[in-house]
Amino acid sequence: MHPGGWTHAARFAGAEPLLTGRTRIYDESTLRRAADQLDAEGCSARVAHAMWSQVDGAVRAADEPVIGYTDVFDQPYYTKKFAHAAPIGRLGNRLLAAAYFGITTVAIPSGPTLFLHLSWHKPAAPLHDALVDLLAEPAHLAWWHEHVRFHIWDRGGNGDRTLTMGRDWEIPYLTIGRKSAELWRFHAATMHSEHGKPLVFRPDLRLGGTMADGPWEAIVAARPDDPECQRGICFRSAVPLAEADLRTLTVFYKSRWPSMENLIKALLSRGFGRNRTRALELTTSRGVDGAVERLHERELDLRAKVAQLETEPPGAKNLAAVVKVVGQIKTAQADQAALVANATLKQARVVGGAERLAKQLHLLTHNALSLALYGSDDEAVRAMDPNTVFALLLDRSATTCIEEGKLTLWVEALDVAADRRRQEALVRVFNQLALRCRGCVVAIRLRQSHGKKGG
Repeated sequence: MHPGGWTHAARFAGAEPLLTGRTRIYDESTLRRAADQLDAEGCSARVAHAMWSQVDGAVRAADEPVIGYTDVFDQPYYTKKFAHAAPIGRLGNRLLAAAYFGITTVAIPSGPTLFLHLSWHKPAAPLHDALVDLLAEPAHLAWWHEHVRFHIWDRGGNGDRTLTMGRDWEIPYLTIGRKSAELWRFHAATMHSEHGKPLVFRPDLRLGGTMADGPWEAIVAARPDDPECQRGICFRSAVPLAEADLRTLTVFYKSRWPSMENLIKALLSRGFGRNRTRALELTTSRGVDGAVERLHERELDLRAKVAQLETEPPGAKNLAAVVKVVGQIKTAQADQAALVANATLKQARVVGGAERLAKQLHLLTHNALSLALYGSDDEAVRAMDPNTVFALLLDRSATTCIEEGKLTLWVEALDVAADRRRQEALVRVFNQLALRCRGCVVAIRLRQSHGKKGG
């Protein structure tokens, strides 16, 4: 969906009339209205289910444990309305009506990294919200237990509340701790690196961990290749780690960059961060929501305590305890009502619409492209990102030849020999997919450029 009117859209239409059967191309407003309607009818949820099934098929075909990654990225949205502010460092922490997105990827050790889940949250939402949205459904949690060996997330989810949830849900998490450690303090370490640095693996006492059942805490050198390094990094894990794992733990955790951070940058470069939904609604802040949630949890705990007291033998002492707890319940309810009544309502982005559908479709097609590229015999093709694919093939001008039952796209070939070889390899990948358009087979051919003499 290109912003602008008919003229602007016509410049980017290409072979769109062949696909849609319309004599005129779609403009941005038409696509936006159609996408809004499809999202309201549940199309986004169906695309999200298709994406999960797509990843499930690839994981089962690989038949090996995978590594999951979850992170949150922020998307700026400028407005003159009174809106919730959200801290985004690259914009100097001055921003209104930001949207926060939770993204989860799955890295197949002998295959590509695929996007699995997308969630949308209020400004300043923590990573905890994205993890809950990912695994709150029992079927998703069961799939996670079956296929995921490690679930890596960054320091935004290393709080005791999030890790306690991970322990209770039996998530095989690995995250970095809040504090560093001085290696010279660990004199009695039983394991050492090749440079003689201590490798510490012990129970996570903050979560009541044991050496037998976990969760655990691991401390390794921040720079394992530096013999002079004296600073250690603390990791918190729900997966037992052997000595070999501890030796490469820092490098393993840094796989977040190629398997998450770089993929998000590739998405944003292809328009993933475009604001297609401009609707705002009055709502409370994320901080107020969290306070109300904590008070509600306290109310539930107190109600459970009352139910327990009612099972005990009646007496004056028991009656006094019940009265006291009931008073605490009323106080918790009053605090919740006061928080909601006194909260300042501000504008925030509305979840749904064209933007949610567009983002889900973007991730689905990105996965399809990654799977297609990884099926190539050419190592250079398997390592390509979407930007490279667009520069070599998808963004090149092409002439469409319409035949009976067949559409042939003649794409302008590149002049540089190395680029042309990669372009030819990409053409083979797309032709092997046997793409179809309105019942016709789509074939891609390269058209040599004769614009220069001696070329």
